[in-house]
Amino acid sequence: MKIQDRKYQTDSVNQLADGFKMHQRQVFVLPTGGGKTVVFCNIALRAASRGTRTLILTHREELFKQTFNSLGRVGVGTYILDAKTKRTGLIDEQVIIGMVETVKRRIASGKIQLEPQLIIIDEAHLGNFTKIFTMFPNAKVIGATATPIGKHFYKYYTNMVNVIDIPELVEQGYLMPYRAFQMQEDLSDLEVKRGEYTDESLMSHYNDQKLFDGVINEWRKKASGLKTIVFNVNIAHAENMTKAFNDAGIVSACITSNTDKFERVRTLKAFTDGYIQVLNNCGVLTTGFDEPSIQCVIMNRATKSLVLFLQCLGRGSRLYPNKNEFLVLDFGMNHDQHGMWSEPRNWELKPPKKKKDKTEIAPVKSCPSCESLLFASARKCRYCEYEYPVEEKELADGSMIEVTPKVPSDLVGKAISELNLGELVALQMSKKYKPTFIWRVVRSKGKEAISNYARTMGYSNGWVYRQSQDINNCEFNDYKLR
Repeated sequence: MKIQDRKYQTDSVNQLADGFKMHQRQVFVLPTGGGKTVVFCNIALRAASRGTRTLILTHREELFKQTFNSLGRVGVGTYILDAKTKRTGLIDEQVIIGMVETVKRRIASGKIQLEPQLIIIDEAHLGNFTKIFTMFPNAKVIGATATPIGKHFYKYYTNMVNVIDIPELVEQGYLMPYRAFQMQEDLSDLEVKRGEYTDESLMSHYNDQKLFDGVINEWRKKASGLKTIVFNVNIAHAENMTKAFNDAGIVSACITSNTDKFERVRTLKAFTDGYIQVLNNCGVLTTGFDEPSIQCVIMNRATKSLVLFLQCLGRGSRLYPNKNEFLVLDFGMNHDQHGMWSEPRNWELKPPKKKKDKTEIAPVKSCPSCESLLFASARKCRYCEYEYPVEEKELADGSMIEVTPKVPSDLVGKAISELNLGELVALQMSKKYKPTFIWRVVRSKGKEAISNYARTMGYSNGWVYRQSQDINNCEFNDYKLR
């Protein structure tokens, strides 16, 4: 019996199966809300039909219940290996679902033996799974994630399967579209260590009554009555934000790593049932939390992490009756940092760049008087001396503005592959997509297109040479612009 799936899920299973003909370890990419559990189950079912033993590893308890229940309904022998497990010796059920830390400890201590032929890793962007590779060197591995970011990917995996991206999932009606507002904020007081803002500087910036009031006021203006999840800096910040909502007469609760299991279950049920309108947390509900009725996501923090940004916003993307879109209130300038949640991402199994890519150009804009291209920061055209009015300066701190894709209206409805060079120039200037994405599309049109695009954009011969050398790297997710 097969668990019902969607075409892109079936295509993912088939591509992974084909990939194992040449690769031992593969990355499987599917955006949050795309249904990784369904894919896991169908892979396990296919493996079981061929007598292959499968080990599914996760770091969170919620996937246990999802996967175990799904497989149990179709009659596959499944065993859960978690901290409560007392069993010792060889565990040879057809499918074993295990908490990664428990599995590592039990195997290292010699208490259990496992002989998986296939390993499926959930949330593979986390680095705590890599020791499994040395424990089972001959097993085939699927590392599943919505965000394949991390040095371990290119070290351990040799193939990536990424059938569908967020824009296509939205267009095909599998994820909700969203509307985003961003607070213009001065974040110059935030400090960065190891690639992320420090907890201390974030707390110093955000743990302020005026900011609490600002969040609540904006929520009342734009999201009053909507079921809301809030992502805060840390436990103290989440608790203080919860108190501020309650003091303002808005029923709110808080879940953190300190919340005991019984209270967590009670709170989540009350949130699901509508007794709690605003649910605060500080990172514990970024993964493994599936509440499709969420209508608003508040990013009450800044983050350098694209993974965290996409995970948080993905909590609002699930389909739900009478829900037409979800709302995002961004109080951390995260859209400036990471772009739109719904923009395409080009994931690659390549080492991270040690320094800034010199092929990346500065943002540009068109002069409204003579149409010459200028740097986006220019206040005066150096060709016709047109001066931009003062009103076009950046908005002052404290202004909440809507974040829009800014696709030129005459391009809406056109497939990316159908765009001519002039339209690709317009799309790049709209800043909806990163230049590197546009360049992939240009490369797909051949060397002559690369040269013509360079002349239009004023790029150097060096840029043309680099693009021509990389001409075979031109795959992109093709869909209609909206």
